[in-house]
Amino acid sequence: MSKEPGQEDVLIAEYVYRHEAEFSAGFLADAGIPFRVQADDAGGAYGGMTFTSAARIWVRSEDAEKAREILEITPVPPVIVQVDDLDEQRSG
Repeated sequence: MSKEPGQEDVLIAEYVYRHEAEFSAGFLADAGIPFRVQADDAGGAYGGMTFTSAARIWVRSEDAEKAREILEITPVPPVIVQVDDLDEQRSG
């Protein structure tokens, strides 16, 4: 995926296995959306299972919305967890 100055890539999907990411990326390729698959799987030597992180698909920021539509991915808002005094007392 070629990158122009000032352009940012966006993470749009994470998978446990590289082949799942590659399969999904095929839909992006068919739609003409440039992408990058990032996976730590020792080159597939261990059945494509990732070791330290998920297999990820990245796209250019201007393609992110269309890529999510194609893969039917809904962006998940950040989760905010509040700890009250009772929870702190239980754990400590």
